[in-house]
Amino acid sequence: MPKRNWVDPKLFGWKPLNYVNGVPWPRLPMSTWQSSAVPLKEDYLLRSMDYLDTDEARIIFEAQADIIQKHRFQGIVDVGCRTGPINTVLQERGFTNYNYMGFDTSLEPILFAQRTWGQFENIEFRHTSWDHLQQLKVDFKVDCVVWSGVLLYRPHDHLDFFHKVTVEYYNASHAIIQEPLREQKYWHQSLSLNTIADDLYMYQNKYHSFSERLIDAEIFGGRRKIVELAI
Repeated sequence: MPKRNWVDPKLFGWKPLNYVNGVPWPRLPMSTWQSSAVPLKEDYLLRSMDYLDTDEARIIFEAQADIIQKHRFQGIVDVGCRTGPINTVLQERGFTNYNYMGFDTSLEPILFAQRTWGQFENIEFRHTSWDHLQQLKVDFKVDCVVWSGVLLYRPHDHLDFFHKVTVEYYNASHAIIQEPLREQKYWHQSLSLNTIADDLYMYQNKYHSFSERLIDAEIFGGRRKIVELAI
């Protein structure tokens, strides 16, 4: 059995985790607090979002893994995968018979993931964008497309774009959508939240089956809605 490689985070400008009142938070620049908008960037440093690597955040990816295991999906595409934490959960549970391709526009998390999972022939990471679908082909049948907090980047056409990628391009039978809820327990009152969680009812009206689960992770913006869709 292959094993995960230990990768020294100091190679990626490691810093101690950022906690606010004991809760993992991202390292937002001072300009963010002054502008009130959480920035939506295409290239995050590994340490910028490392609050998602904490034990407190794991419940989010466990919920996604629950769905994958329930249906025993064998072909998974992970959109906006960052370091691919869902693989850690699946591998530790002994669920290993699957093919996975995750992609992200942030270079450092992808490099970290490639080094970590380099011995696994069934797990692949790509540094690319959904604007280049020709770079996202896979050589396995896709059962499930995972959208982890990224559809909010397309607030005006997220449903159409979801359909284009999930159904028309990958012909997937299922999808998992994870988005932050508007009401948050750990937040900063000066910030506005980018979210499409209130619009996910539109997916219920369009596809075969729809179920949702609410997650309350003890992290910044940790209240998430996780939707399971059968196409």
